Amino acid sequence: MFKEYFGLQKSIFQKDILPNDLFPNEHLSEFKARLDYMLKARGIILLTGDPGTGKTTAVRSFINGLNPEHFMTCYSPLATVSIGDFYKQLNDKLNGENVSSKVKLFKSIQERILHYSVNMNKIPVIVIDEAHLLKNDNFFELQIICNFQMDSLDPAIIILIAQPHLLDRLNRSYLESFSQRINLKYHFSHFSPKQTSDYVKHQLKSAKADNSIFNDNALKTIHTLTDGVLRKINHLCLKSLSLAVTIKKQKITEEEVIAASKEI
Repeated sequence: MFKEYFGLQKSIFQKDILPNDLFPNEHLSEFKARLDYMLKARGIILLTGDPGTGKTTAVRSFINGLNPEHFMTCYSPLATVSIGDFYKQLNDKLNGENVSSKVKLFKSIQERILHYSVNMNKIPVIVIDEAHLLKNDNFFELQIICNFQMDSLDPAIIILIAQPHLLDRLNRSYLESFSQRINLKYHFSHFSPKQTSDYVKHQLKSAKADNSIFNDNALKTIHTLTDGVLRKINHLCLKSLSLAVTIKKQKITEEEVIAASKEI
């Protein structure tokens, strides 16, 4: 409804944003630099951040930019599973043999990883989302799965996406061994007031719209009410745009933003 009203040439503030439309910011740049390092070093990287800070979106953008001739990617969003289901899920993602026992599943997973990396020269990139929901036993199993040639080889890249409280678990003695095997850790922070403002303007600019639709006070209010959380910013901006159409306003002030926040 507001797309035509404000003359937007495409939808904005959506979670399925294209990689080229991502808001360039220091968090994204630092994260990409670490992932670029992992392409060479391989191993495990842990990405943490509060819900809605853009972790999965950033990883999706990174994966979409990989050359499929050199990388084989698989994404697993289901973390609340038993050890057996964890093995089966990972084996299926790697196109492993149709086997059922844990021993055979373990063998199939390791063989598939080596097959891609050694025989096909394609590095497996395994993404496990919501990793904070993994049971402790599954971390132990992942540690064993990643043990190649007496722990002297890293043939794959494992990206764990999790909420920050996983770090507390990893600091405890029972997960210390797995924690030591994480090659890199990166935390996605909330946007600062300036980043929030720049993000909103970037979204409007990408749709060829007037980037002053939200005035300065509106942008400050958006940051205050969302605490700089990307998902919340998107929701509040969409609701504010819809409200502006309803009351026939071309410019959005803090009053519209506050009114929109009460409807979320």
